[in-house]
Amino acid sequence: MKKVALITLTNEGYLKYTLNCLLSLKKIGVNDIKTYSIGKKAFHAIRDAGYQATIIEDELSAGFQRFRSGNWSHVTFKKFEIIHENLKENDYVCFTDGDIVFKKKEFLDYCIDHIGYDDLLIQNDAQEDISNDNLCSGFIFIKSNEKTLDFFNPKKVKERSNINERWDDQIYVNQYKDEIAYKKLPLSLFPNGKYFYTNHSNIEPYLIHFNWVIGHEKSWKILKHKEASSIPIAIHMLKTILLIKCKNAVKRILH
Repeated sequence: MKKVALITLTNEGYLKYTLNCLLSLKKIGVNDIKTYSIGKKAFHAIRDAGYQATIIEDELSAGFQRFRSGNWSHVTFKKFEIIHENLKENDYVCFTDGDIVFKKKEFLDYCIDHIGYDDLLIQNDAQEDISNDNLCSGFIFIKSNEKTLDFFNPKKVKERSNINERWDDQIYVNQYKDEIAYKKLPLSLFPNGKYFYTNHSNIEPYLIHFNWVIGHEKSWKILKHKEASSIPIAIHMLKTILLIKCKNAVKRILH
């Protein structure tokens, strides 16, 4: 039987999304996921919630990182480290971002059945299945072989990347995607955020990726589409939205 590692990465600033993701998996009967947690607070929160947690000691990257600014690149680089580590120990590695909500347990079976001779299956961040312009590294199913071990090798990634605050894993994957055999996952089954927000009433996906939004807008989208996996998580997201709105209102008054 093939060994499949399902993994994700989180930090304190991303906890509410990751816990929502993990609970959505639990609800469909998928419990075997390893969460790599940057910083002690995230590690203890994941472990105390009853999930597998592996700590990454890096308190500088433990807080919320805004998309392609601040310490964002440092956090996303760690994806390569954990993917590469798991490729060395498993036949397949499935990496998921924490802002994904899972709807059907068959998502892994689909990936195993459809990877064929390709090196990886990857979510499409475009709005048409035919487009190759923008692959989404937030959900990838990877076959362990020499090509993928080389492609995701952190040393190689660092050597040929200009890692600044605007850089991230998705930029790298799209820049070098033609070096590996990849297949895009269908948008109707593995929708990115923008595709889902537009087509949600017409599709029955395996998962929903709540990307294409920044900051507290992510929480709002999850609540709007009733995809908070528990009442406590929904309340936490709502509190976050209200707190940020209050802070912004105060800033406007003071300026």
